[in-house]
Amino acid sequence: MGMIKKNSLYSLKEFAISAGKAVITPAEIANILGKPKNVGAVYAARLVNKGLARRLVRGKLALIDDDFAIASQLISPVYISLDSALLFHGIIQQVTKGLECVTTVNSIKLKKLGIIYHKIPPPLFYGYKRVERGQSYAFVAEPEKAFIDGIYLGTYADEKLSEYSSKINKKRLFELANMYKGYGSRNIIRVVGSLTKAL
Repeated sequence: MGMIKKNSLYSLKEFAISAGKAVITPAEIANILGKPKNVGAVYAARLVNKGLARRLVRGKLALIDDDFAIASQLISPVYISLDSALLFHGIIQQVTKGLECVTTVNSIKLKKLGIIYHKIPPPLFYGYKRVERGQSYAFVAEPEKAFIDGIYLGTYADEKLSEYSSKINKKRLFELANMYKGYGSRNIIRVVGSLTKAL
């Protein structure tokens, strides 16, 4: 591409970031450069060696240091949820141990990166929004959806449910809960419904 100066790693990085990319693969680098795939791998190594990128997992590089953007773009589809989303929205104050996300692909725990991906069925993948993160972006659950994901995944104890539900939009909570009918082993509607009545 004409926008990339020949052999300029800085121009390559700037171009990728200007397209909103927080995470890039050698194949994407090759595509930007209009070069064969193996050239992309060479440039990926150079970016890392120059300190312009860091390796995340095999075949994926981070171009920026924003954990939300990286977690959102490392695998697809995915959005930030559970306590990580509730912290983002100011519902809770305590910092979480890892960045928690949900995905429709396999559950994965990336200890070195501090990212946890929880698997949910494809029909439950909704209730999130794109948020801008500097020059990039992330996908984050609405507070009410993060709360319901926690119920679905069985990660919230009853006292936490009561504590969190007093700080979120009950109408939206119930709207999102109603979309859960027929999925999973837990009766989401009953749990959220009883909490809503109790508060």
